[in-house]
Amino acid sequence: MSISNIVKERLARRIAGEISLSDDPGKTMRKWREMFHIPQVILAEKLGVSPSVISDYESGRRKSPGAKTVKRFVDVLLTIDEENGGQIISAFGRLMGVEIPTDIILDIRDFPSPIVIARFCKMVGAQPVACKELSEQEIYGYAVIDGGLAMRELSGEAFDKLFKASIQRALIFTNISTGRLPLISMRSSQGKPSLIILHGVKKIDPIVIELARKERILLAVSHIEDIETLIQKLRKLSFNHA
Repeated sequence: MSISNIVKERLARRIAGEISLSDDPGKTMRKWREMFHIPQVILAEKLGVSPSVISDYESGRRKSPGAKTVKRFVDVLLTIDEENGGQIISAFGRLMGVEIPTDIILDIRDFPSPIVIARFCKMVGAQPVACKELSEQEIYGYAVIDGGLAMRELSGEAFDKLFKASIQRALIFTNISTGRLPLISMRSSQGKPSLIILHGVKKIDPIVIELARKERILLAVSHIEDIETLIQKLRKLSFNHA
């Protein structure tokens, strides 16, 4: 079995298990469909059903899907991603060794070709506050992390693995007040992202800026009003860059 197939199998089990164990399977199905950037109409076509069936599952109007339906749903997600270049599978593959609950990962993607950091920041409304001179470097993907949940649930070792899995990529932390913990945790890590974006921070902590400068990490702040809008901008950028 190739590494790619191992990653797909583990990811498939992870998605199927989360849907099956969820108190709201339809909502979880929608989360994963959107994580894979797949419109309802495309998913429905691949499954051989009408878009209203997908909508009914996601809204809870249709009873919870059985095991066979969940398996078909997961298989189609992975198949569509493979047909589009496998950017989502690739991104999750890097994090397979990191014990991160899926609720902490709000969005993730690897790009088919690198994007200059300056362009990435502009497209997602992020303003550099430290190491702006590094903005001409390129990144190969991103992950959006629920920072509040990560601070409560991730160990220092898990943070270290997350940073190592994010080399030459962007990490975007939401739901945080200062950004101190991610930057402090990063100091002891041998692997570091090229870009860290803090979303929702009203006033940047000078200590955070100093830490970013010492670690030579481009630090930016996004003042986009809500997480949903930020993620939509990221997905639009990903689609246009495909």
